[in-house]
Amino acid sequence: MRLHNLFLDLTILLHFLWILFLVFGVVFAITGSKIAWFHLGGLLFSLFINIVGLYCPLTYLETYLRYTCGNEGMYSGSFIAHYLEPIIYPNLSEMTIRIGEIIFVCINLVVYGVLAKKYFLRSRLGGRA
Repeated sequence: MRLHNLFLDLTILLHFLWILFLVFGVVFAITGSKIAWFHLGGLLFSLFINIVGLYCPLTYLETYLRYTCGNEGMYSGSFIAHYLEPIIYPNLSEMTIRIGEIIFVCINLVVYGVLAKKYFLRSRLGGRA
């Protein structure tokens, strides 16, 4: 059981880090890092699962691990679960969260579009844009 709890905590931590990456990853695009491609893929995946009505695969894994640990509710007793789960799963309706995520992704896609336009103008004008 302890190993399952460890895996559950690691999954919750990974989920939190993934959310941070999606929220702040646009910085990689602004700075021209190749990591931005991974961020863009994550945004598109998030958009897809929210439109289709699915959940993040990490949510399914957390649910499975929580079930195997015999802990089906939030706050499984660990520090990580106690402090990170309310951030990962805010006390809002599912529809509010989905709409918020879709709007967030669309805003990021606009930023990516502006950056792509700048890049193509710069390359077309020989670096003067």
